[in-house]
Amino acid sequence: MRSVYVVTMWSGGKPARKWKSEREPAMLPQGTGVSFVSLDTKLPVQIIGSISIEEFESGKEEIEGSFFHSSAAEAEDESTLNAPPTNIQRIF
Repeated sequence: MRSVYVVTMWSGGKPARKWKSEREPAMLPQGTGVSFVSLDTKLPVQIIGSISIEEFESGKEEIEGSFFHSSAAEAEDESTLNAPPTNIQRIF
């Protein structure tokens, strides 16, 4: 598992915008914000102001989610995903 950092910009005591980053955000030289590369857009981002940073382990959701599914539900989901198409006719 790898770490994913969630950077939240706050405004008026409420979360205004969130970003995800694979690397830990670096403090800006002025000490008033952070810089990182957005996981979604792959672009560098610099934020100044009220910010919080949380670290999560990716893959944890998949592990926890697998405990809540029954094998019958998984079989049903797989059968609908892998169903043969009905609009194809054999030529030969």
